[in-house]
Amino acid sequence: MERFERTLTYFIAIIVFFFALPMILVAVVSNVGEEYSAAIGSVYNMCPILDLCFGMVVGFFYGRNKGGDWLVALESGVAFIPCVYIFFNSTAWIYVILIMLATALGIVLGKVFGDRVGRR
Repeated sequence: MERFERTLTYFIAIIVFFFALPMILVAVVSNVGEEYSAAIGSVYNMCPILDLCFGMVVGFFYGRNKGGDWLVALESGVAFIPCVYIFFNSTAWIYVILIMLATALGIVLGKVFGDRVGRR
């Protein structure tokens, strides 16, 4: 339980980002005219890639501040699973694995950086 409490702040940040960006884009598309729908739709299609980057950033900060723990990578993948059903289609399942791997890579990089520079 202590491990989960250490990762809870990062888990909440991941959930907020994974759900907030698509929800904001869906709300904006429903309120703007057709001239902006294509531009916002292209940003909406980039959401999984932005989630990948955000997972890596969260993993980096967790690794730098707390050291390495694979639980954050697992949590990031679990947090993205509802997004697959709510916002995307079945082809987005591959991003669950990719987000977990990107978060794990961020944790490793953050741990190395934290060991060299010093933890906070």
